[in-house]
Amino acid sequence: MTAFWPLFVGGVAPAILWGITAIFQKQSAVSGVGSSAYLIAFGLTLAVAGGISALIWRPAPWTSEGIGFAAVAGLCFAFGTGLISFALFAYGVPVSKLAPIWSCNVLVTLAVGAVYLGEAAEVDIMKLSAGTLLIIGGAILVSKA
Repeated sequence: MTAFWPLFVGGVAPAILWGITAIFQKQSAVSGVGSSAYLIAFGLTLAVAGGISALIWRPAPWTSEGIGFAAVAGLCFAFGTGLISFALFAYGVPVSKLAPIWSCNVLVTLAVGAVYLGEAAEVDIMKLSAGTLLIIGGAILVSKA
């Protein structure tokens, strides 16, 4: 039972919130907001949330190395989010067609985690292979639904 809360807090709740985020991202594009304005509003909201979080969790350390990694993560997130917003705005793509494809990001995370973070020893290759096929197959099926 102790594994439930970490998985809920770090997995289930973010999945629900990011799913809702995609709906509002589409609504933003439909309302005539391009990717630049979307990223500005989104980024300012993240900055405010970060400020509030810093007030709540004061003991959390701030290191230059950690801030650098956070900045690179933010840059990758901004480019990815901007591209999604552009596709929604410029091409009018249904969010239900894009979401299954961008949700394959877990495969990138797994590959980079295995190589860069040295987590390959913790991976069951058979389960990883089966899961990869299911994720890709599921993304194809859902995006064509």
